[in-house]
Amino acid sequence: MKELLLDIPSFDGYKLKAKLDMNDIEACEKLIVFIHGTGPNTYDNRRKIGEVDFNYFDLFVNEFCKMDYAFCRWNTRGCFNSEKPPMYVDINEEEYKTYLPSSSIKDIEHVIRFLKNMDCFKNSKIYLFGASEGATLAPLVAFNKNVHIDGLILMGYSNENMKTTLEWQMTGGSSMVNMCKMFDYEHKGFITKENFEEDRHNLRPKYFKKIKFKKFDKNRDGILTKEDFEIMLRKEKEALFHAITTDNDKWIKKNYSVRITSKWCKEHFMLPPMKEVLPSIDVPIHIFHGRDDANIPVEDIFNIDRKFKMLGKENLTIHVFDGHDHDLNYMLYPFRGVISEGIQSIFDTIKII
Repeated sequence: MKELLLDIPSFDGYKLKAKLDMNDIEACEKLIVFIHGTGPNTYDNRRKIGEVDFNYFDLFVNEFCKMDYAFCRWNTRGCFNSEKPPMYVDINEEEYKTYLPSSSIKDIEHVIRFLKNMDCFKNSKIYLFGASEGATLAPLVAFNKNVHIDGLILMGYSNENMKTTLEWQMTGGSSMVNMCKMFDYEHKGFITKENFEEDRHNLRPKYFKKIKFKKFDKNRDGILTKEDFEIMLRKEKEALFHAITTDNDKWIKKNYSVRITSKWCKEHFMLPPMKEVLPSIDVPIHIFHGRDDANIPVEDIFNIDRKFKMLGKENLTIHVFDGHDHDLNYMLYPFRGVISEGIQSIFDTIKII
């Protein structure tokens, strides 16, 4: 197996720091191009959680190279590998400002053109593997048809516009996915006081300490629902959207959990929702989603599947996994050496498409 570090010039002259892993073969049947999720990322995505230190992409490199496929990814604009845990990434603030949906789409296109000029990829099939934000950007590349691709692998796909998804997250949607996973033993879609106090999995001492049921039941209706968490999150949501509107990147950097900018948000808010884009794409599309995804509602996946069926299109396959999160339980691998059912399904699917 060989590892190549590449400087790939993009449309504006920016040098994308890329890593390409493949076996030492003259011609490669399939090339998988990975598109990152939101925020600062590198071609290793080295992380440290507790005592566990790992490179996120090692699993994908190992599995794809076993199949004689190549795997390419690159640093998000303005991001550089560092030796500082836990994220192991340094950020050049001015360069990071150019990390936008519009530039990311063009970056993907330039990477594909660069790779297709390499002799080993002249006849390779190209698959875009988009995760989270990448699952929005990859379809737009396919839709634009500026470069040829042979299929889409989408993990953590959002059927709606980023603004709609962000509003869902900050009006109780995400909270209820997580809370129901912990306390809704009957899968009712809400949590009773009895459920909360039973604490069947003994999670309250770790996550909520001495917080009582009534602290969460903001509307005093005797059950925990999305509406209770909307009330709790209301001020935070209003502050975030105000910061986006007023270009207050300092507030966003200090208060929001993911490093985004107001311009990044505004560009995403202007993009069409994927429910309008995906049906116009004719290459094979595979969506992989966890039923316990708290970033994007699983209903998105069933909605786009219904739309394809209604239109009589047969190029979409959905894969939904019980008990899986936004990252398809990836963390089982660095912590226990186990490849989750969802992640394994991605490898199995790329092998046969």
